[in-house]
Parts: sequence; structure tokens; C-alpha cells
Amino acid sequence: MIGVPEYANPEFTPIPAVRNSLQRVRDLLCDEELCGWKSDQVTVIDEVSSASELAVQVADVAEKVTGNFLLYYVGHGMLSPAGDLCLVMPGTRPDRPTITGLLWGHVAEALRLSPAKARITILDCCFAGQAIEALTTDGQVLAGLASVQGVYTLTATSRNRTAHVPPLAEQDARSTSFTEHLCDLVRAGVPGRPARLTLNDIYPVLRAELQAKGLPVPNQRGTDTAGHVVFARNAAVPVSARAEPTISGNAVVLQEGRPFEDRVADVVAAWASRGQGPDWLVSGTAFLVLYLWWLDGRRRDEAAPLTRAYVEASYESIGGRDAWMEMQHRRVRCACHGESWRVENITMCLDCLRYQCIDIVGRECAACGGRIVG
Repeated sequence: MIGVPEYANPEFTPIPAVRNSLQRVRDLLCDEELCGWKSDQVTVIDEVSSASELAVQVADVAEKVTGNFLLYYVGHGMLSPAGDLCLVMPGTRPDRPTITGLLWGHVAEALRLSPAKARITILDCCFAGQAIEALTTDGQVLAGLASVQGVYTLTATSRNRTAHVPPLAEQDARSTSFTEHLCDLVRAGVPGRPARLTLNDIYPVLRAELQAKGLPVPNQRGTDTAGHVVFARNAAVPVSARAEPTISGNAVVLQEGRPFEDRVADVVAAWASRGQGPDWLVSGTAFLVLYLWWLDGRRRDEAAPLTRAYVEASYESIGGRDAWMEMQHRRVRCACHGESWRVENITMCLDCLRYQCIDIVGRECAACGGRIVG
């Protein structure tokens, strides 16, 4: 979290609201009932001596993150003569922005080199939308690093608009307009949305609210699955309805009595909200039924990027192609005739999870009438 409230050059007006914005976002991130970040996971930089020092600090933090990396900046922004976004530092000169300011390209480089699974940037400054164009090209590189990697950028303005702050006399007690609305929205929650909010859930509501009040319209851009990373619990959903499962991915997928797609959605959401680590991946029978479902031509074509990433991560976690080939040669007993078959000659019911003979007539389970795959 980076904020620059004061500037040596008189052309850049002070922004006392920057300090309040930093505090509000930090409080939101560290709220156990909402975003749930630990205090030692949040680095606040509110005193910057130079652009080069800040660039090094950002790069040092970014290279240590292996889960999700979030960068928030609030302060002045300006465009260089070439049209590149520069973050204004305390000593930035308006006539020498590329030398005395922090070029967004240097920040983008730190994002590119970070081992983080998802990189999220929230920019509350003038001309912040230019950063989206800078990251669009980089995003093509980022998307190729791994199936679950990506970058998501949320900006307070478009590439040619200034940001909005309250009158100077009110800033000692208020945040910048964009940050104020973002924090208020997350704390209030979004009715009708899932129990866990992603930035893709938050953005359209935030955009509509700001536009309705005549404030600068925000912008967003995401590559790969970064926009699907859970940002906060949805405060608009009653606690009793948003309790998260505490059991493993295998148990969720193998849970009968619920539509299979709902089970998959739950386990993928839990995996994403926990940093896309190994804890919620599936193996054994749970992996088999998930993989048969995914390999079904229609399902694979319709699969969301995050679901695809989850299936592929589970595939690699069991041992990849060699393990999958070995699994196909195991023998199981079908529920329809009680005969022993190799897995490669078996189908499965998505409802009761029973094995079925491959030559069973139709695509309905002989035991419960549910849909079969394989």
C-alpha cells in the first residue's frame, strides 16, 4: 500500500485525504470478517524519498509473494510526454516526470517478475486508466506463465481523466472519493451476489454508484483468472448463509444430494479463496469423477478459466499424465451388473457417484437415473 500526500512542487496540490485512504483500505484488508489479511501481510509505505527507492521496495516485496499480490496506490498521477503513466513522488517535477516520477512500466516489471499466482493493482490517481493499457501487452506474457497466473487492474479513472477528491477543507476527515466508495461498498456488501465477492463482482456495482453521483467512472482489466480471486466476504449475505465449508475438496466433490456443478463451484471457490494452494485439490475417486465431467466435450468447452485451472492443478497434483494412465488401468466393480472393469471402460454417475458399465444403454444411471459421464 503506497500513498503520497505531500509534494515539494507547488503545481501538485497536497492531498491530506491520502492518509485516510491508506488507513481505510488497511482496516478493510485486515478486517477478519471481510478480507481477512493478517497485519504482517500488509506493508504500508507512506513516506517516499525517491522514485528509485520506491521501485526497489515494490520489487523486493513482489518477489517474495507466492500467493496473491495486491498493490494499492493513492496520490497524484500524471502522463509523460510519451503518454505513459507516472506516479507522482514528493520530489517529482512536472517538466521531468519520467526522471523524477515513478514510471508505471517499472511497477509492471515488478509484477511481471513476481512469482505470485495473481497480481492485483488498485490505482486511485489521475490518468490511472493508462496503466491498464500498459498491462494489456504485459498481460499476454503473464497469461502464459502458468494456468492460474494473471493480473487484474482496477483504476479510479480512465486514461484521460483526473481523479476526484473532496474539497481540501474536508480532507482531514475523509478519503479520496474512489477509495471511499470502494470501502463503503465492500463493508455494505452486494445483495444478490455470492457469499464470497471477487473484484469482478464488485466492479460493476462500484462503477454504477460512482457514475450515478457524477464522479469519474472507474475502469478495470483482467487477464487469466485474477479477477476471480476472492477479495472479501459478502457482508450482504447473512452469516448463517455464508459459512464456509471446512472439509476437504474430496469430501465436497463426493457429497451426494446436490447438483454436481454446485459441488464443483464450491470447491473451486474455496481453493481460490485460499490462495490456489494444494489444500483443496482433489485426488482418487473425487478427481476421477471431476476429470470425466471436465473431459466431456460440452463441459470442457463451457468451463470457466478458474474451473479449468483447478482441474489442471488437480491433474498435476496427482502426478500428471503418468498417474492418470495408471488410474485408468485400475479395476473397479460396476453398480449395474456387479462386473469388474478397468477404469478406462467405466462411466460414472454425477449424482450417486456409482460406477457404470461403458456399454450401458443411454446416458442415465441404472441405479438412480442421474447423468453419467465417461
